[in-house]
Amino acid sequence: MGLTKRLFPGKKGLQEALQRPSSWVLIAVNLGLVIGVIAWDWQVFDIVFLYWVENLVIGAINVLKMIAASPGDDSLASLVDGVNTDSNSEQILRLRAGISKSGIGNIGNVFKLFLIPFFIIHYGIFCFGHGSFIFSMFSDGSMNNGTRGSAVAMELLTGGMMLAIGLLASSHLFSFFRNFLGGDEYKRTHAAALMMRPYGRIVALHITIIFGAFLTMAFGSPLGLLVILMVLKTLVDLAMHQSERAKFKGLY
Repeated sequence: MGLTKRLFPGKKGLQEALQRPSSWVLIAVNLGLVIGVIAWDWQVFDIVFLYWVENLVIGAINVLKMIAASPGDDSLASLVDGVNTDSNSEQILRLRAGISKSGIGNIGNVFKLFLIPFFIIHYGIFCFGHGSFIFSMFSDGSMNNGTRGSAVAMELLTGGMMLAIGLLASSHLFSFFRNFLGGDEYKRTHAAALMMRPYGRIVALHITIIFGAFLTMAFGSPLGLLVILMVLKTLVDLAMHQSERAKFKGLY
């Protein structure tokens, strides 16, 4: 109960999160993978590898968000409401009108030509470094051994692993279409803000995952601890999902 309150602050934090269809898709997919752990006899490295690949999915969808983000002049003009508590004052109204007429919102589309390639390169380097760390920590060392490492990677990307990756991707895509596009979140953010958005989520999730993985390995990777690790990841993932929806309530 204490963990739930920390992850979902506020009187209706968890309750509000569970009112979203995308939250239930997230829960169903993540907990559904528990069945896969049992059926496919996965070990710690398989789970850590799966969640690392999920980072790539998150990055790809963030590129789609950056492309779609279009706050428009009216949304940008609303930023001046915070300048003065009296948002109906003549000065504020003139400032809003000036921004709306300037067409400044179109500048964001030009910035995308630089920001999106920069994000892809920066995020790619981040994921490569992160992947190198977890592969060296949790694999048997073969991932760092040239041709053998490539063979092991290909072995991981078969059967149940591909199905699991597909399920995680479907959860993120559902949220993208349901919330970001369908919920008009793309009108309340811009590409520059989206650039750093995935990093906080990944760091929070993978601190949880790596800590849980080390703990699980210390006890010989029993199935019970693997399941607890995945359930804990689901809770943190849901909390990050709820936090993201709150961020998109207003332009930032």
